[in-house]
Amino acid sequence: MAMAEVVVVGGGIVGLSVAWSLRRRGAAVTVLERGVCGQGATAKATGGVRTQFGSEVNVRLSLASLPFFRRWREIHGGDAGYRPIGYLFLATSREQRDALRRGAEVQRRCGARVELLEPDQVAARLPGVRLDGVLGGSFGPDDGLADPGAAVASLISSCRRSKVRVEEGVEVRELLRQGSGFVGVRTPGGEVHANVVVVAAGPWSPTLLSPVGFDLPITPRHRQVYRAIEVDGLPPSCPFVIDLGTGVYFHPDGEGLVFGGGDREGSPGLDESFRPEEAPRVIELLSRRLPRAMEARLSGGWAGVRDMTPDDHAIVGWLPGAE
Repeated sequence: MAMAEVVVVGGGIVGLSVAWSLRRRGAAVTVLERGVCGQGATAKATGGVRTQFGSEVNVRLSLASLPFFRRWREIHGGDAGYRPIGYLFLATSREQRDALRRGAEVQRRCGARVELLEPDQVAARLPGVRLDGVLGGSFGPDDGLADPGAAVASLISSCRRSKVRVEEGVEVRELLRQGSGFVGVRTPGGEVHANVVVVAAGPWSPTLLSPVGFDLPITPRHRQVYRAIEVDGLPPSCPFVIDLGTGVYFHPDGEGLVFGGGDREGSPGLDESFRPEEAPRVIELLSRRLPRAMEARLSGGWAGVRDMTPDDHAIVGWLPGAE
């Protein structure tokens, strides 16, 4: 039987960040990752970094993260690939436009930078993009992209330098409960006892929590992302664009672009397989903004699972009624 002060279940970007932060506060931390760190949901993310949210807690959490992205090399070594190209949301209905305005009020109150744009201002930022039906938009200049793989690679090294114990290829099969508290985890190699257990397994968290009586409102949903080259009409300075009318997003990727959408409508479950038959629907929606997208050549894509909650908020904190 092994002992640890804190066990973190899951070695994605969240689990590693939690472990690093707890270690800075003096805790002895062990991270248990069933596969390779960062190869779960983190590896399938698009790397978006934004402060444009409609709720104060999400805005404040994102603002707190920005200094880490900006000073990543200084803090962790390596490079998280943070590029503040901006996020531009397109509203195609009055309801969406009003929601962007309400969101901007929250964001500005929290200290985030955001610009509300009229249709002509949107057109000036997106030359060559068809903007039929766009009533306005919002732009966050500090929003942008990071590289999940690069971030995880440097974060693992930073954790190990800080004496966080990171164990890969160790599957946590059960949370050990004693009375109203949790005392550790069970793995194929035996039990690991701990004073605190942090479940940071993303879409796979419900499979650990349900057997011990906690059914959290987390729904794993299939997500799919595409990469294309030779897409005409995309301005060189194009930000990360999210079309609220169609649910499709796109952003530049070298000489091409990355695009996707419809994560909320993705089928529930833990299937991570790529589904080529879904591409035509998304490409057709993309072509409403980038007409030449129908002629673009797909150069790749990937699929994964995204953990969704009813209100799009993270679930953070102690489990209710558990020590």
